Amino acid sequence: MAVLCIGEMLIDFIGEDVGKIDEVKSFKKEAGGCVANVACVTQKLGHKSYLLTSLGEDGFGDFLENTLKKENVDCKYVSRKDDSFTPLAFVSLDKTGDRSFSFYFKGSSALKISKEDVEKVDLTEIEVIHFASIAIQEESKGSHHLLLKKAKEAGVLISFDVNLRFNLWENKEIYLETIREFLPYVDVIKVADNELEFLTGKTNIEETLNQDFSHIKVVLYTKGEQGAEVYYQDKRAITKIPNVKAVDTTGAGDAFAGAFLSKLLNCRSLDEITQKNLQEMTEFATNYASLTTTKTGAISSYLTEEEYKELI
Repeated sequence: MAVLCIGEMLIDFIGEDVGKIDEVKSFKKEAGGCVANVACVTQKLGHKSYLLTSLGEDGFGDFLENTLKKENVDCKYVSRKDDSFTPLAFVSLDKTGDRSFSFYFKGSSALKISKEDVEKVDLTEIEVIHFASIAIQEESKGSHHLLLKKAKEAGVLISFDVNLRFNLWENKEIYLETIREFLPYVDVIKVADNELEFLTGKTNIEETLNQDFSHIKVVLYTKGEQGAEVYYQDKRAITKIPNVKAVDTTGAGDAFAGAFLSKLLNCRSLDEITQKNLQEMTEFATNYASLTTTKTGAISSYLTEEEYKELI
């Protein structure tokens, strides 16, 4: 069985100097994009992974498709669009490795995933679908709805990363309304501590569990340097991050989501999850994500299980 990630893949131009975008003199080109990152993590960790996305007919699109092939992510559902461009993100880092972004995204290929692209998907081999909030707009919005509706009817587990990027949307009200429109599909949600209030109007994660997230089976709550909490039924796992020197946090949240999903895929059903293995899955995801911050870039920093065991 396999994972299918739908949404954006883009070029991350990561500043090689510390400081704001306008202060950075040179950038390093890296492959990235929230859902593409998750596809690469789950593939690295031993699960068949597909990416459903659209890239421009340009050199950047060539680079990204070649990256997927090198990472052994199946490109069966990657389309190329000659009427749009491959999206770009310029990323600057501060002294702690935290980031700020400048995007070239509106009108890009990532927002032109078509319903015809979705119709090609064979759901019989898909166990989990993962998506995020960035690409649920323009033409890609309807395509996400079509895929997720079919997946829900087929009993496929649906995972969602809130992953807020306000500067990619016209306004916050439309953004929030759109996310809430997609929440009924969701079985597993990853939400960061700095995203919770925008999404729910609450600052306490436990208050959301029986209200905003009452229909969601697994809640992944990430807290940056403070670690993570994962909730399933009446169970809660809490972790702290290991002592690592972070140089670039780009893609760390995606690494957490992908690492957790990879362990979830090893369960025959969610009913198998005990307090003990929920804690183990959460610790693995936390440690895995933390280790990726010790290198620059997202996909280029991801580890196989063997590489992870050598470092932890």
